[in-house]
Amino acid sequence: MSMFEHARARQNPPLKPHPFIIRQPTPDDGIAVHNLIHKSAFLDNNSLYCYLLLCTHFSTTSAVAMLGDKVAGVVTTYIPPQQPDTLFVWQVAVDAAAQGRGLANSLLNDVLTRDNTRHLSFVETTVTGNNTASRAMFMSLARRFNTSVSESVMFDREQHFLSLHDSEHKLRIGPLERP
Repeated sequence: MSMFEHARARQNPPLKPHPFIIRQPTPDDGIAVHNLIHKSAFLDNNSLYCYLLLCTHFSTTSAVAMLGDKVAGVVTTYIPPQQPDTLFVWQVAVDAAAQGRGLANSLLNDVLTRDNTRHLSFVETTVTGNNTASRAMFMSLARRFNTSVSESVMFDREQHFLSLHDSEHKLRIGPLERP
């Protein structure tokens, strides 16, 4: 391994191995996904019906991590109709018992390496200013794909949320450098 390859390996360490099976969600996962999101401190809880739709209509761009018969993690994403080169990451959640194993990164990597997403050049998401875990995960994604991150306010606390929710900052990652 050359000096450059060693430096790059330190900069972009491989994803940690874990005992989870990652797969596309099905409607039968909707309740578990809803419950996992509900337990998260940083994520907005939506209706069960919403998660049933995500596990159905957006299953090809979403993923669940199974530990036995339990959903231990989920990433919900979609390709915005006006941006066919972009994957929008809506929510990522990992059960407290499964955290610290790189599972969120593995879930997102699973989606990004599927045949139906290989054409994508960008990943977008929104995060609040204080969500350091999500920010770290998306910075890690940018390093893995050897690209940059731009940030702008997408939904303003006062203008869009009636001061009831923190501003949501859009992170745009890309263009993705694929191997």
